[in-house]
Amino acid sequence: LIVIGIRMIDWKSLHFLKSRSTILDFLVIVTVIVTAKTVSLIAASAIGIALAVLLFVREEIKGSVVYHKSLGNRHFSKQVRLADEMKILQEQGERTAIFKLQGSLFFGTADQLYSAIEPELKLRSYIILDMRRVQSVDVTAAHVLELIEDALKERGGSLIFSHLPLMQSGRDLEDYFGQVGLVKPGHQSRVFGELDEALEWVENRILEESKIGRTEETLLGLRDIDIFKKRRDETLAELEAAMETRSVKAGERLFALGDSSDELYLVRRGAIRIMQPLKRKQGHHLATFNRGDFFGEMAFLDHEPRSADAYAGRDTELFVLSRAAFDDFAANHKKTAIALLEGLARTLSLRLRFTNAELRQLEDD
Repeated sequence: LIVIGIRMIDWKSLHFLKSRSTILDFLVIVTVIVTAKTVSLIAASAIGIALAVLLFVREEIKGSVVYHKSLGNRHFSKQVRLADEMKILQEQGERTAIFKLQGSLFFGTADQLYSAIEPELKLRSYIILDMRRVQSVDVTAAHVLELIEDALKERGGSLIFSHLPLMQSGRDLEDYFGQVGLVKPGHQSRVFGELDEALEWVENRILEESKIGRTEETLLGLRDIDIFKKRRDETLAELEAAMETRSVKAGERLFALGDSSDELYLVRRGAIRIMQPLKRKQGHHLATFNRGDFFGEMAFLDHEPRSADAYAGRDTELFVLSRAAFDDFAANHKKTAIALLEGLARTLSLRLRFTNAELRQLEDD
């Protein structure tokens, strides 16, 4: 019996004494054993559960509920913008604060949550809370979020949620927010499925307030596209004659990953979403190109297969320029051909510059 008793001892538990971070776990084990020996197994189970809950609350309170924070002038949506739009978003992006939250939002972390966001309430018009890493929300945290929404509403601002998950209990967080009155008609708060959608909505609001946002979409001609604005009418007429016009219905695929194509696309009206297909998933959204922008330049320049899928976000009208048609046109209009290539290079450089800025922001944070 003595041998059996010795073999039943979990000697690995003694390893908890080697680290300060696990000493409390060892004390819980000892407390449960002592209670079981001196009182009863039922009492030991109750004490073990109570101590485990206390340790959980302690760990949650010690950790930060903010996983990452950034501002709207350094974190942009995947909506590809024209140069004048990007300038406005850089200048006014500080009106937006983005918080990526994590862990459990409950009575133990509610004060920490408010303390993290409260300094921004007087400085920002839009506060985006990305909830993708949040595990649970209780009524105390929901009340704190309502206080934040009220403070923003007084200044004409908006509280925006993205990626509201299903809780571990199976409860839908968006439904819960509706039940506690946080998201419903009359409230300033909004809910989006993805952080990128929330960023896009805020950017559109800022651009609309600046009087350069998207209005009713008329069909663009070549002269309306930035890289052709200084070209002669006769030259543009010849270039347009070398192009094909194409219509794409909302949701229709324009090209797929691996397709052999060297066409450059210019958006006359509508929007094209570039998606990276993923196994067992809908796909990863890479970018959205709107009226006045262009895409497909990689295959146009290097003749390589398409590196992603392209779908129409809504009914879209395009100018399509093949590489062969461009080469024929360039033989007679070298200046315009060079201007087109320079325009492609400038735009690609600008896009890369903003991408690098976002990567530096992520690295710094």
